Amino acid sequence: MAVGAQANRLVIYALKDMERMRNEVQKQDGLDAAKFMPIHEDKHIHVDGSILKMEFLHPSEGDEHHVILLLIVSKGKRTRLLRFEWDCRYGLSELDRKPTQVLANSERVPLLLIPLTYGTSFALVCEHHITVYRDILTGNAKGQTCELEHYEPPEEPGSSLRLPIWTQWARPMRPTKRREQVIDNIYLCREDGVVRYIDIKENSHPMITSNYSAGILKANLSSAFATLDLGNESNDLLIAAGEMGDGGMWYFKPRQPLELVGTIRNWTPLRDITAAHVSPPTGTPPGTDSLALKNTKRFFACSGRGPRHGVITEIRMGTEAVKLGPTIELGELAQNGILNIWALPDRSNTGVYLMVAHPTETELILLPSSIDQDPQAASEIEELDLNMTTIAAGSTAEGYLVQVTPSSINAIAQENHILPLAWRPEESTITAASFLTIPSKTTVILTVLRKHDDFYLHHGHVGLQGGRIAFEELGGPILLRSEASSLLLHWGQNRIIALVGTLVATLQVYIAEAGSSFSLYFERSFDDSFSVCDSLAITTTSIRPVGCKEQEEGLLVMCGLRNGTVTTLLFDGGSSENERCECPLSLCESLTVGNTSVKVMTDTTRGSRAFIVCEQIVCTLEYLGGASPTNPAVINRLWLSDPNSPAFQQGPLNCFTQASLNVPHGCSTFAAGSLMYLMGSSLVMADVSSSPHPEMVPRRLPLMGTPTKILYSERLNRLIVLYTTTEILAPGAPRRKGTVILRRVVHPAIALIAPDEEPLRVDHDERDTLNVLDSTYVLSGEKFLGLMEWFPTDGKKQYHMLVVHTTIEQAGSLEAEHRLLFFSPIVDDVGDITLKQKITLNHEASICAVAPHGDSSLIYGCGNDIFIRVLDLENKKFKETMKITLRSPAAHISIQGSDIHVSTESHGHHILFVENDCLKPRWGDTTSRSSVYHLFIPETSLVITTDIECGLAGLWQPSQHQIHRTMPLIFEAFLPRSITRLCRIPRPLWQEKYSSEPAILGTSDDGTIYQLTVLDEASWRLLSYIQNMAKRESRICPYSDGRLHDQSIEPSMARKCDMHIDGDILIRLLERGGRMLLEDMLAGHGTEDTSDRWERLPDLISDAFKGKIPNGEVGESVLAWMRLLLLPAM
Repeated sequence: MAVGAQANRLVIYALKDMERMRNEVQKQDGLDAAKFMPIHEDKHIHVDGSILKMEFLHPSEGDEHHVILLLIVSKGKRTRLLRFEWDCRYGLSELDRKPTQVLANSERVPLLLIPLTYGTSFALVCEHHITVYRDILTGNAKGQTCELEHYEPPEEPGSSLRLPIWTQWARPMRPTKRREQVIDNIYLCREDGVVRYIDIKENSHPMITSNYSAGILKANLSSAFATLDLGNESNDLLIAAGEMGDGGMWYFKPRQPLELVGTIRNWTPLRDITAAHVSPPTGTPPGTDSLALKNTKRFFACSGRGPRHGVITEIRMGTEAVKLGPTIELGELAQNGILNIWALPDRSNTGVYLMVAHPTETELILLPSSIDQDPQAASEIEELDLNMTTIAAGSTAEGYLVQVTPSSINAIAQENHILPLAWRPEESTITAASFLTIPSKTTVILTVLRKHDDFYLHHGHVGLQGGRIAFEELGGPILLRSEASSLLLHWGQNRIIALVGTLVATLQVYIAEAGSSFSLYFERSFDDSFSVCDSLAITTTSIRPVGCKEQEEGLLVMCGLRNGTVTTLLFDGGSSENERCECPLSLCESLTVGNTSVKVMTDTTRGSRAFIVCEQIVCTLEYLGGASPTNPAVINRLWLSDPNSPAFQQGPLNCFTQASLNVPHGCSTFAAGSLMYLMGSSLVMADVSSSPHPEMVPRRLPLMGTPTKILYSERLNRLIVLYTTTEILAPGAPRRKGTVILRRVVHPAIALIAPDEEPLRVDHDERDTLNVLDSTYVLSGEKFLGLMEWFPTDGKKQYHMLVVHTTIEQAGSLEAEHRLLFFSPIVDDVGDITLKQKITLNHEASICAVAPHGDSSLIYGCGNDIFIRVLDLENKKFKETMKITLRSPAAHISIQGSDIHVSTESHGHHILFVENDCLKPRWGDTTSRSSVYHLFIPETSLVITTDIECGLAGLWQPSQHQIHRTMPLIFEAFLPRSITRLCRIPRPLWQEKYSSEPAILGTSDDGTIYQLTVLDEASWRLLSYIQNMAKRESRICPYSDGRLHDQSIEPSMARKCDMHIDGDILIRLLERGGRMLLEDMLAGHGTEDTSDRWERLPDLISDAFKGKIPNGEVGESVLAWMRLLLLPAM
């Protein structure tokens, strides 16, 4: 292994052979990063010059022990080839340094060095040609050059004045037969996504036998590019991660265009971000903006670069449901109100049936598996009662379709020789029904019959008798004390379990042993009369019985209540009728998800997970690590995404169902396990991610340029975006090869984007249709730096303005002008918005930060000065300037009551106030820090500031004046990345029972999103102690620094970097073992003296819990507390 510095230094490491390393790992009983040493010997070498490229060359056939290291070294105006050789059997002491070879001037700065697989040959890729060198071992290497003309023009011709360059190469691993042809297949990728395929063959002239275009990847590329041979002799998979934009995976087949098969998402860089509650679009039906939606904020960020990859990214966390195929428009087939939908198998193998229940009728729609066919009404199936509404529908193990209406149970076999079923109860009405197919392939139907004012539980099974489908009743009816609101059947422990929710807010459990009738087993009451159980679902979970170390499978009953609550109950029914539990339904937790009735449904693809639907929000609910009162549920929002439409936005939800994963024999597997969303008259099928943990599911709104600033306007219900566009004026003749190829002008622009409406189609070959800014308002060379929404008022009328601060730089001039532009949004009769410039303020110094102040005044930083100016709304002129000079420019300004918070670029945080028409300092930071952003928390008078050196500090604002006028430093930490934005967001409704305080989010330029929690000292010491132990545990931190073992695990505040509790480490502790792993860490595995760990931890727990040691197992209580702290708020 060779490691080269940027210049002058090269280190070569000889590693131990694999057998020796394997034996050492086995002796250590696992990989211990603190003790593992793979290096056998090393050699430091001085290199005279800058190391540009470095690769090991392939030795000749039969010379496998010969190691050849090739360096490309530049010094002065010359670039040389430097070669080292040695025999790996004799170590680095035999290393031989060979004479250098000077490269031609055209290859002074090669872009790529490619070692070829035969004869120690290699290739140098330059901007306009590729040179293949051979025979380097016999003297000076001899090269053959092939021109790499830019057959494809730049994909984004306005992005640069130069042609795009080659950034990476990849060689697919070919089968043995193809490798015997002594040929190298090389892919070259260009930074604008252009890919070329090159064949280099030994003993041929020219050596490059083919050089043609493989296609365009439609991505900005850097060095993250690779390829994989799929084993089909000719098909390759190209993989590329985008730079400042999405990447992807593409199939490459000869003489065919590239086929995108997957997207590698990228939301970097996060130049700016806004968090806002977005109002529903105009024309949205009433009730769409629910309580649950009002309690959440959405995040929009400026991402990407260039006219093709600049986007506004909506950052969403949760479970992804990937849209399958195109949206299916049902049209008139889904009109007249919809109560429920069911997905049923199709015996003809052409698709799947969708049964749609209306208030007075039912529609049966065939959804064909072919995207070329339209859905059609299956009116030819006359055996089903489509003139009545449907209460429940399903299928049997044989593939029979079963429909339950208020007056009948109907079933058809979809085969002509089997007669259908049409069973009708005598003088009764069916009010509820549920299906269950038990392992014996028998389908049981449980119904609730209403006869006069009484309600009865009635059940039977559906089967084939004498060439027709029959319904055989099992046992007599059971009288219910109240009308049923929900019904569910479940098979477990060789018996049928029936759950019945009633209108008197109770849940009844009935059990039927094999071949017997149902009997009441248990009844549980909910809290109040509004806690009516409207839906039921059963999921599996792992439980640990008292006194047992091993976990076993248990059942969770999830109840969707009418008051917007999901109540989870742990079911313990015993193993037989003789073993009866006194309380088989024990409460795990109740979570509020909205204000209206909640629908719950078991995920057929993952039995431990359930879907919950309430007020237009669809979520997944699952208990990881077992259900218990100390283990909160993991609830993730379910987000629909469309690979072919990154801006796809799911609409208001009408109905929701899931096709069964277990398809009867002979039926089509199309849509098996898929979710089906009915939004208006549009049906979307989606495949749900199986991951139980939240994932990033970004949504991308296209632009025609590079976005820089963003905010959300509640008044306009629009995202206001500052971005830059590039206009190509006219092609220009290049002055020399590869230099200026066109004339271009970069324009600032403003876009107003409706977050939930279908975005305008962006055609990159036409003019920008998103820009609402008149070009006459912008001067030549002007750049937009910041944006703010302002609502000045004179007490009678409130005005709406957009304030933009800019800078104007002229070519060849060192001086710049700076302006504040004031625009007024004007909305016409059809809702189109334009901007009209009202006022302009000119300044000689740079304007860094702007904020509103008072009724009609504005505060902004201009150089080292802070100004407050009052706007005369009648004359549209500014007056009465207040000014204060600070020691460095302002980076961020915010207003909190009468206090003006200013974070400066070099001298920390300051708080100003206005007194007698003068700006005066009130409090100041004690440390000179390069601040970036700040956030004020009024409940604790705490100011959190961030700086460009990855620091995070907490300053306390005193309530009274002090002599020193300084803000005490409460805490200081050092993070892996610098936080550029901070915001507070409300927690979801289901988390408010754990914490009502808003969460703090921080973002970095590289796309990292932090959730921050401010801890008291006792809590910090406990978590720091656990974290220090976890850093030494290889199952949690397998690559931690071995020097940690020489340090104490006792918490210390001596260093800033130790103040940061890494939540990711704590999450790995919870996910990879929990209580058992914590006990192992306390034991220490003999890595150090751990005799006092068991004694020290209870003391820290007592301090953190204010002396109240939790009941039961202390470890479980601490882990439960950690889970609540780590709940994601997004």
